[in-house]
Amino acid sequence: MKDKFIFNSETLTYEVEKRTFAKFSKRSGKFILTAFGIGAMTWALSYFNVIPSFKSIQLQSESEVCIANIHQLDSRFAAIEGFLSEIQSNDDSCYRVLSALEPISADKRMASFGGTNKYKNLEGYFNTDLFVEYNRKVDILSSKLNLQEQSYESLLRSAQRSEDSLLSMPGILPVNPSIYRVSSSFGWRMHPIKNRRIPHDGVDIAAREGNKVYATGKGVVVSVSNDPRGYGKQVVVDHGYGYKTRYAHLSKYYVHVGDSVCRGGVVGLIGNTGISTGPHLHYEVIVSGIRKNPDSYYLKDMTSAEYGEMVNAFSNLD
Repeated sequence: MKDKFIFNSETLTYEVEKRTFAKFSKRSGKFILTAFGIGAMTWALSYFNVIPSFKSIQLQSESEVCIANIHQLDSRFAAIEGFLSEIQSNDDSCYRVLSALEPISADKRMASFGGTNKYKNLEGYFNTDLFVEYNRKVDILSSKLNLQEQSYESLLRSAQRSEDSLLSMPGILPVNPSIYRVSSSFGWRMHPIKNRRIPHDGVDIAAREGNKVYATGKGVVVSVSNDPRGYGKQVVVDHGYGYKTRYAHLSKYYVHVGDSVCRGGVVGLIGNTGISTGPHLHYEVIVSGIRKNPDSYYLKDMTSAEYGEMVNAFSNLD
């Protein structure tokens, strides 16, 4: 420690100050008291929020960063909601219309969730209003997305039913076009054996005995019988959706009651059983119990090769 000089007025000279414990204690005490006073004042100001503490400054800074990031979500929420609104519009005006489903009402589209105290756990925070606002936005968006997911699931089920109904509905000739020749049409006719005018409930397709007869749609065999005084050996297939088909005067059948058949699957062979004047197939289409003209349920301009490819394609679906 350096020496401290003091001026002696009697000798008019500077002399080295003598160090004593009393003087040291006095000076040290002043320093300590000053430092303590400054520290106590700083603590008091911080404690009573007169000046911010380091921790509060840090928390305030982090809070401001969080709020800035949250506000950046506004544009993203707006973009998502706009995209979802477009999906909902297409869903109601296009997809559900094509699937014969009723559009979802606007009231149902408006998401509802929770109760009055749903966000009670968010109360008491510095940014409670902000937390509640964005939690509500997330909940509304989630609810709308869940409803849209349910709508798409119903559309998928409807599409699957439509596909199944298209495959089940009678839609092809029951014989190859190369042998297709109608010997008796649908409607009233003079019966060749009974010799009187009676309704003919199907079409008669004249062909050589033993030619294959194909199921015209997917379905389940509900009847296999032999009526010598009527249709002879016959097969009836229930296609669902109100459709049934009958294949009669067969020489042989390859299916049994309860069998599942696909469109293009062989059900039997053309024959001359029952009341018949020659080998032919009597084919009927029955819709909800009413006989319909089979001409309305198949394409007649298909070539033999195209028919064969179609039959193979349909039979491979099972």
